[in-house]
Amino acid sequence: MGNSGQQGSLYKINEIFYSIQAEGFHAGKAAVFIRFSDCNLRCEFCDTEFLTGVHMSVSEILANIRDYPCKFVIFSGGEPLMCDTTELAEALKKENYYIAVETNGMYLPKHSFFDWITVSPKSNKVKITECQEVKVVLGHDEIPEKFGIHADHYYISPKNPTHDLPIGSRSADFFDTNVAQYCYRYILKHPEWRLSLQIHKIIGVK
Repeated sequence: MGNSGQQGSLYKINEIFYSIQAEGFHAGKAAVFIRFSDCNLRCEFCDTEFLTGVHMSVSEILANIRDYPCKFVIFSGGEPLMCDTTELAEALKKENYYIAVETNGMYLPKHSFFDWITVSPKSNKVKITECQEVKVVLGHDEIPEKFGIHADHYYISPKNPTHDLPIGSRSADFFDTNVAQYCYRYILKHPEWRLSLQIHKIIGVK
């Protein structure tokens, strides 16, 4: 196992599902999500259970997504760039998929197959300095930090409360109107940022 999350041609996958992209520039688009297991961070506000998973080959992953009527694939996590996604991404490009990745930016991609990179930075240890999109999860009275990342688009996503329950618990599905309104007021003063809400939670889907 050369990298965390990968054993030879196997990838540790938490889940694969078909839904809409709920945030950022591509919000509202149908997408196939490939959620990778494991993450180098343990953010207290994380709303995703990423510790569990099964090891899948590239052919098994492709078999799981081919029946979906969509060619937009999103690598999510966890942290998908903890492992070398080259083999999987190359196979997807051969089948004409548009590939996006959501990452904390602390690992550099090991290939150039990504069509869209979203960085959600959590510290100044980011290694990705250029991408299409930055998305900062912002709490009340916090100031969004770009950490020197140059992007085409900058988004603020209101931080939802977790009530100190475990990472990935549904407590993070709660919507804090006060935080959202704080983000709204911040954007009015700093219009280089745009508001991104988690549509799937608002309409009650995965």
